[in-house]
Amino acid sequence: MGKLENYTDAEWEVVCSTPQLVGVAMAGAGSSGLIGSTKEMFASARSLMSAGKEHSANTLVQSILPDTRDPKKAMADAKAQRNIVMGRLKASGVKSSKELQTFILQDCEKAVQILEAKESPETVAGYKEMILDMAEKVANAAKEGDFLGFGGERFSTGEQELFAQLKNKLDS
Repeated sequence: MGKLENYTDAEWEVVCSTPQLVGVAMAGAGSSGLIGSTKEMFASARSLMSAGKEHSANTLVQSILPDTRDPKKAMADAKAQRNIVMGRLKASGVKSSKELQTFILQDCEKAVQILEAKESPETVAGYKEMILDMAEKVANAAKEGDFLGFGGERFSTGEQELFAQLKNKLDS
């Protein structure tokens, strides 16, 4: 992860933490239990890693993701990213899933405004695509409301509502 030169620290924190926060918010939008939540968090991480391949020509996306070519650097990048995410959550005073959803929807709007002022439409489109793809993968990673693996739904009502709101914020 490396901050691009044309961003202030505050702008970069919004842009680089929004994808991870979307994954956390989407995982919290349903009630999938411990195992389901674990699956959703792994889906979020896998989605970010696959975004590196899918958006290999997008300098912005590449700058947000940990550099996996060097394990030590990747760990340092991941730790720095975690510190940014946790710092932003702590500073915002988020204490519930609903508060997190409100926070992340505002962040999506801020991130898009920042990016549209500094990046090409193609770069911004790739960023938005990465976020929506991750949100969808997290939502589909585990069933909500099942009992011992029976019943439940893959993309719960709460996840569908949050996804629709994310899509609306990112498409506007």
